[in-house]
Amino acid sequence: MIYLDHAATTSVHKHVQNAIYKSMEQDWHNPSSSYPNSLFIKNKINKVRKDIADYIHCLPEEIIFTSSGSESNNLAIKGFLNANKKFILLIDPTSHSSIMNIKTRRSKLEVNRNGLLLPTFLIDRLDKTDKLYQCGALVTVNGANNEIGTLQDIKKISTIVHAYQGILHIDAVQLFPAQRIDVQKLGIDMMSVSGHKFGCPKGIGFLYKRKDLHLEPLISGEQENSLRGGTENTAYIIGLGEAIQILNQTDLRLKNTYIRFKRDYFIKELEALGNTYLVGSKSHRLPNHVNMCFIGIEAHSLLSYLQLYDIEASSGSACNSLSLSPSHVISALSLDKADQMCCIRFTLDENTTIKEIDTVINIIKRFKNSISKGV
Repeated sequence: MIYLDHAATTSVHKHVQNAIYKSMEQDWHNPSSSYPNSLFIKNKINKVRKDIADYIHCLPEEIIFTSSGSESNNLAIKGFLNANKKFILLIDPTSHSSIMNIKTRRSKLEVNRNGLLLPTFLIDRLDKTDKLYQCGALVTVNGANNEIGTLQDIKKISTIVHAYQGILHIDAVQLFPAQRIDVQKLGIDMMSVSGHKFGCPKGIGFLYKRKDLHLEPLISGEQENSLRGGTENTAYIIGLGEAIQILNQTDLRLKNTYIRFKRDYFIKELEALGNTYLVGSKSHRLPNHVNMCFIGIEAHSLLSYLQLYDIEASSGSACNSLSLSPSHVISALSLDKADQMCCIRFTLDENTTIKEIDTVINIIKRFKNSISKGV
């Protein structure tokens, strides 16, 4: 098998597995009980909370454990808007479906053909929100897009948003594994993260929320400072802590340079096939991300062919993988109508080899040749 869909999910890291299994054996008491074993487990959970806070440069009490990036997104946006009625949502049109499907008073921002937010349009929308609607703006931005890999300039966006006394939420689900994020330096007010994108199992994530922001919980209860009810998922929180430690010990700059070399080689070889082009920004891009348009070839046909050779890629977000329509992300880029159904996402990791990439290139070349010959 050649797995080229790491944006969809990653395998569980061996050290994370071991930490989870050990916690399942030892840490089965309820952390909210008052006896010593429970207090010991509560301290373990709070140790992970502090490790995450140190990693992103915030306070431990600003970390809320959730089940996923989608839950974190919903808690940030619904929770804030429910608690702050004089705000409306300004939404990045390439946001994840967990944000796009939120029904609330909102206005869509605009991106260019590469998926980059347009600062002038953001300023215009913030100005109108302030003067015409006389309310504040909660701006939500996909820090690194899961489908096209485009990286946004978070610091520039933050400066603009805060100039209008707005609040900035960043969906960092794809960005977090690739870049060390300092929420203070970047001016992030809320940030969503999902563990299964960097070596954890599905079912664990967190939301960073600036301490002075007020949210209404989506799940009532006493846990997580009354912001997220439900008995804590201790073993997965411990696993998340292990994954954070692994990230903290990783030279991300060196790792990204290594992956970027393979990514650029892949892009060059795909472009050399002809009638192909890169979707998204070439210069502002996740180091492992390739989204290629194969002009005249529908994505599902090529993906089915690749699966015959045990090659796993996708046409975009796993949440929309069964759709026969172009995703809202691709639609937001103003690509030619016919090209919107011809985009395939390949996402690598450090273990992807040049030999594997060459194998994929040769199989795609074989498919393209068969199409041109009418086979």
